[in-house]
Amino acid sequence: MKLSTTTLIAAIVSSSPPPALAFDSSDLADPQDWTRYTLKGGALLCALHATDQLAGRQLHDTRNPPSAASIWTGDLKQALETWYWHDVPPTEPSICDIAGYWKIPFAVRSLGLDSRLKVEGGDNACYRVEHWDPGMKDGENGRQVPAINQWYNVDGREYRSTGAHYEFATNPRGGALYTFYLESPKSSASSLWYNSRKDASPDDLPSLRALSDVLWGFWNRENENVKNIRYFFVLGVTNEVTNQLIATCLQNAGGKELSDWPGTSFGTGTEEGHALLGSPNGATFAYFLLQHKAQLGYKSISKVTVFPPETDDDVAFVDPALVFHVEDVTDLLHDEAEEEVKKDAGDRRAGTVLRIHKLHNSNWM
Repeated sequence: MKLSTTTLIAAIVSSSPPPALAFDSSDLADPQDWTRYTLKGGALLCALHATDQLAGRQLHDTRNPPSAASIWTGDLKQALETWYWHDVPPTEPSICDIAGYWKIPFAVRSLGLDSRLKVEGGDNACYRVEHWDPGMKDGENGRQVPAINQWYNVDGREYRSTGAHYEFATNPRGGALYTFYLESPKSSASSLWYNSRKDASPDDLPSLRALSDVLWGFWNRENENVKNIRYFFVLGVTNEVTNQLIATCLQNAGGKELSDWPGTSFGTGTEEGHALLGSPNGATFAYFLLQHKAQLGYKSISKVTVFPPETDDDVAFVDPALVFHVEDVTDLLHDEAEEEVKKDAGDRRAGTVLRIHKLHNSNWM
């Protein structure tokens, strides 16, 4: 992976754009979004290649010394219960048939991954958590209590449920995490509480709300080697901004269309790789790695692969998939590299200049 010499002046901001109906290769990212997410991805890449202390400084962490480490550790079973997250059955029983349901059998085989559920003798465990209690009934008539009418108490304060949901699968043996259907507490609360007219105050949202933290909790379950993380998948991308970024990346690669596996890959040393890493779908995985350096070691994303499902449907009517490839970091940046570092790390990185910049607004979702 060759790191770009482009100056990375990034502001980390959270966003929950509305979903797109289908991928459209002609629907490109507007210039402001392109700049925003390429700079964000570049800054995240620098944080991945930095020590925990330097990454913490980039995040404006107030601990002494600064640290990028998440406050959420372990399997998070108690913390998720405290913050009113509920385990529920997957949307469909077959959703964790990675090859069959999501129609990516060749991609899975090529990466050496088992596509079967654990209950079928495979490696994949499927999860869905929702930020409300679907089983809560009204005591008078036995009807389900809507999410907007459910409240919970943490440390003496009342909070309202958001109706958020995260659905995903883990494959500890193969080293893969798959994300399916996602709606963050920020996005869901805006829709449920305010009919999408305004954002909810962060103070009113659950403290445990970032997808990267929720994924970390489940990655720690029945996993003898948490360091064995090799791939992050986003299956069925419907986020409008992410799809526009994908379309722009393909256009920049010579006007390509979505192509069957092995698809089109963008190294994270390129502007396109920065955009996909910083995208609404990609940033989660950067935080997963950079906030758990103590447990995982120093890891980064080397490239992002874009491809469609293996289907006879017209490519205009399918949602693309993304694979983020994980690699070990060999060119670690230390605190003395605050302004500029030039180092020779072998033929691939000879003469590479890295500029380290602050990551603003660490209140991501």
